Amino acid sequence: MAARKNRNFVHVRVIKHLPQGLSVVLDSGERGMIRAREISWENEDAVNWKKNYPIGWDGYAFSIPAQKGEVREFSLRLTEKDPWDEFAKGFDKSRVFEGVVTGAFDYGAFIEIAPGLSGLLHKSQIPSSAQASVSELFWHGDKALVVIRELDYAERLIKLGMAPAGDLTGENLPGVENQPSVKFEAGNRVEKLLSVDIPRRHILVVENDASQSQVVCGWLRELGQSVDAVFSAEEGLEFLEKSQPDVALVDIGLPGMSGTDLAKYILEKHPQVQVANATDWAHANGIKDTLDELQALGVKLLFKPLLPEDLISLLSPEQGPEVVLPQEEQKLSLSNIPKLDAKKSIHMLLGLCRKHLGVEQVFLFSLDPAQRRVGIVERAGDGFVNKGAIPQLIYSPVRDAAEDRELVTANEITGRERKRFSHLLEFSPAAVSCIGVPVPSQTSVKYALFALDRRAKSFGGESKIYVEGMALAIGAALDQNDLRERSALMQRSALIGNATSGMMHEINNLVGPLLYGSNNLKKKLSQIERQTGKPNYTEINEEITKIQQDVRKIINTTKAFTRIAAKGRDEILRVDEIIEETLLLLQDISKGAKVSIHFSPPNELLIVRSQSVVLEQIILNVILNAIQQIAELRPNIGGWIKINMGLVKEAQSGPRCRIFIEDNGPGIHTRLWEKVFDAGYTTRREGSGIGLYISRNLMQDIGGEIYISESRILSGTTFALEFPVHL
Repeated sequence: MAARKNRNFVHVRVIKHLPQGLSVVLDSGERGMIRAREISWENEDAVNWKKNYPIGWDGYAFSIPAQKGEVREFSLRLTEKDPWDEFAKGFDKSRVFEGVVTGAFDYGAFIEIAPGLSGLLHKSQIPSSAQASVSELFWHGDKALVVIRELDYAERLIKLGMAPAGDLTGENLPGVENQPSVKFEAGNRVEKLLSVDIPRRHILVVENDASQSQVVCGWLRELGQSVDAVFSAEEGLEFLEKSQPDVALVDIGLPGMSGTDLAKYILEKHPQVQVANATDWAHANGIKDTLDELQALGVKLLFKPLLPEDLISLLSPEQGPEVVLPQEEQKLSLSNIPKLDAKKSIHMLLGLCRKHLGVEQVFLFSLDPAQRRVGIVERAGDGFVNKGAIPQLIYSPVRDAAEDRELVTANEITGRERKRFSHLLEFSPAAVSCIGVPVPSQTSVKYALFALDRRAKSFGGESKIYVEGMALAIGAALDQNDLRERSALMQRSALIGNATSGMMHEINNLVGPLLYGSNNLKKKLSQIERQTGKPNYTEINEEITKIQQDVRKIINTTKAFTRIAAKGRDEILRVDEIIEETLLLLQDISKGAKVSIHFSPPNELLIVRSQSVVLEQIILNVILNAIQQIAELRPNIGGWIKINMGLVKEAQSGPRCRIFIEDNGPGIHTRLWEKVFDAGYTTRREGSGIGLYISRNLMQDIGGEIYISESRILSGTTFALEFPVHL
């Protein structure tokens, strides 16, 4: 067989199923392990590995070379196809790979550049400007641009280096654009594993190696677990006297009291604590009998290096028989309310309320305490209302609910109740029953939620609870909108400060030449009056042209400043002009940070109807954020920002303008791509966490979206801005 001819293929027999994979024995009697991920390239086969490889199965496996000769592991999938064979043939040191981080340690990060092919990016290859430890700099799932420094086909080892930074002025943009590149979706498996829903538990990690402890605790926290770490069995005993964890994960090779002795102690003194031992194969073979004894007592055995799938197997509850509960009558619930932006969600909430209650109309009323005036914020339903009666609602139960915080209910408005509800009936003549509840809000305006119907209707029990719950949700949406508007106002004030600085710098640079040029022109015109010869019109035209250009620069700068300071209104805009005017305001800031900005206007004009102040603020926010990130990463070197734009034609949503803003800053961890848009969250030491939050809300206001389309650690981030084209 071909397998026998390969010196790395060995004959193995399955002797046990472990949580991490197959325990196997060689013909020589030596034991080893085949991890679940090394069983097959096909996901279906990898999932059913216990069924496909029962105890007693024998065959050939590939012997995986060990880093230090301590752990003996094997692979079945490498007997099917060895990615090294094809890869080594076309190996090119000039190729730039977009790899995915699968692990980070003190000494470096492991990066997967293709399925089954990972290399080590040693910490010595990381630029000194990145002032952070490897584990802080690289998170699993992050992307990074790397090149191969060394490749050892026989030992299956790859040494990686960071892709060349290129010209930081941006004239020769680095990265995959100027070199052949290979992109893979490697690392998705890790992201899927970490998205598994596991009950939160308290875990004690006992590990004397600080780097190993950091990695294991990091994985566990990413899985949503509560973790405490100690570095010896003695510290573990002290911890157990004070607190009772759910799980104790104990390394075997501890100094002083051994990990196996600590496991026995926990089993005896704290039987409610689940215990797991961790070790490598070399150590496990030496104390096989002890480990077998502990496993018989319920101690799980994990083999290093510990990966997310190992920890998931430890923490996942045993699968029991499926329990089928009897179906109950469907009850009113707020759990299906979608999470939308504040303005759209209120309309959606009113619609849901109307649907669930089965009423004709639902209103959200506002009451201005200072002006004693009631207004309609939003409504759901198409019934007739008398808008002329709205001013009189201040004397109706609407005021009782909004201002006095009373619950208003009328199952049938008859008799004496008609007098109290007279103004509300004037507003909605067909109303026969209603319920009104106050809407809790921190704003100065008061609100009330009212449901009206033309039939007699009971609003007790669950209906009352539902309406009150809906009022809470609407209040939260109103508070969110108020917070967003206040934050936008604060940030606009900050932007006006930046804009003022840029505008004054630009004007100061232009006023002097303007004065000098106009004085020269005046002198030349005076000379013409005195001279009888032919005047030099060429010089005069050049002077006039220069003055016109400088005046236009001042106009454009002040126009951009005015747009940021002004209130938004829809108007016909040239998007490229909006971008250029914004860049004028950032000239001084970008120059001080040594950041060059390159804008590539589109081949055809792109005209939209939108709010110039909104677009100006969003673009300025993103570019300013990029400048600050680069300045923090390379304070003495700087970097570049590249902007390009175009029209995207989509059948469903219609044409959209798309702007890409790319930088060569520090990059953003993959798992933070959405987090950076949360209010108050920032990745900078002195950031406010407001800019990107405001930008997303402003973009949603004009029907667009902003997101991170690409980010690679130490190679930069690309933001995408998309908004509809309405003329």
